[in-house]
Amino acid sequence: MKIKHILLCGWGIASACSNPQQDQAEKLEKEVMMIHDAVMPKMGELVSLESAISKRIALLNSITHDTSAQSSLKKALQLSSQLKKADDGMMDWMHRYKGDSLKKLAPSEAVKALTHEKINIEQVSDDMLKSIEEAQKFLKQQ
Repeated sequence: MKIKHILLCGWGIASACSNPQQDQAEKLEKEVMMIHDAVMPKMGELVSLESAISKRIALLNSITHDTSAQSSLKKALQLSSQLKKADDGMMDWMHRYKGDSLKKLAPSEAVKALTHEKINIEQVSDDMLKSIEEAQKFLKQQ
């Protein structure tokens, strides 16, 4: 009986010391990293598509008299730009993300910073997935 009482008191003290903002910061950090970890493996595919679109641009540039080729060239250039932006977005985010520094912040500041990071990595993810999808569609149609 005494052991149960001691364990119950220990649990009560531990839960009373819990910081809800610290818990929220830890949860946000996990969410940020889950988004990153889900999209990061697609970087290889993104780079391959950048290369394929570049080759298509070179081919379309050689066809000067065909109006449909010019329309395709315009679309290919747009997709190349989107893929580059998505690639740069991930690289920039990874260089700016400072997980170790975030752990040194007060919990309330960490929550603010991680909320901002979550928004940023969600945008990076959206940009990557959209540009990959559109490039794949374009290449299949050509």
